[in-house]
Amino acid sequence: MNLIYLWWLTLGVLIGFVAEWIWDWIWFRRRRQVVSVDVETQVSALRGERDRLAADLRACGDRRAVLESDLKTAQGTLQTVQDELGGLRARVTALSEENDQLRAELSALRTASSAPASAQGQTLVARQVGTADETNEVAALREYNLALYDELAATRLALGRFAGSKGDPLIDIKGIGPVYQDRLYKAGIVTFEQVAAIHPDRLRAIVDPETTFELDIESWREQARQMAHLPGRDPLIDINGIGPVYEQRLLNAGVTSFEQLASMTEAQIRGIIKPEAWQNVDIPAWIAEAKVLAQQVRDGTYRKGRY
Repeated sequence: MNLIYLWWLTLGVLIGFVAEWIWDWIWFRRRRQVVSVDVETQVSALRGERDRLAADLRACGDRRAVLESDLKTAQGTLQTVQDELGGLRARVTALSEENDQLRAELSALRTASSAPASAQGQTLVARQVGTADETNEVAALREYNLALYDELAATRLALGRFAGSKGDPLIDIKGIGPVYQDRLYKAGIVTFEQVAAIHPDRLRAIVDPETTFELDIESWREQARQMAHLPGRDPLIDINGIGPVYEQRLLNAGVTSFEQLASMTEAQIRGIIKPEAWQNVDIPAWIAEAKVLAQQVRDGTYRKGRY
């Protein structure tokens, strides 16, 4: 009885061991399959991530090449602009020196053409006694001097604008072609404002046309003035009583037209021109005449005088 019981006990243990082994084998196999699937999924995801990163790296390399090319181009452009700015600065310096020289010449001419009006203890008043030739020369110098003032101001403005761009397309002005535009650029004339301000003789000298060509320089300047949206300037000296000095003071104060002068008060005008106590200035007459001339300008009947 004990032997049979022992035999069955041994058989049960063996069967339990075998069953447990089979169960463990099935469970671990399934678990391995699940882990294998997870690993393959992760490997596939990592491969996809690797391919994406490789594509991003190639794109970054291409972008870097483009940026390096753009940088070289920008450096070349910057050097060109710096060279051109150097030319413009030199031009401003030359214009300033030329302007000072013309001022000195004009002052000498005025001194030479003035004489005392009275020598008997009364207040001495300077009056011009120059000949017609001297008067014409003074007028011509004043015209050229005013043009240099405008050109200098336009050149200074161009220095700021030209630092960030290539200037205005001067070729848009009717009569200026690629050759003339290139000559103007090389001379530092790069904006419409400069073309509008430059003296006609200097403009003609810069473009250096062939003798067979007739150039309408005044048309160029008027077109440039319109393209630059600059206000027109009337010859204030045409008003009786306004001479070169008073005209220049008015221009410096921004009074450039008959219309502006006609709309001002006597006190405003007197504050700008600052006449001496002994000078008899009839400002109400100026305002009245400015209104008449302004109306002529609006009607198109005014005949423009010389600057």
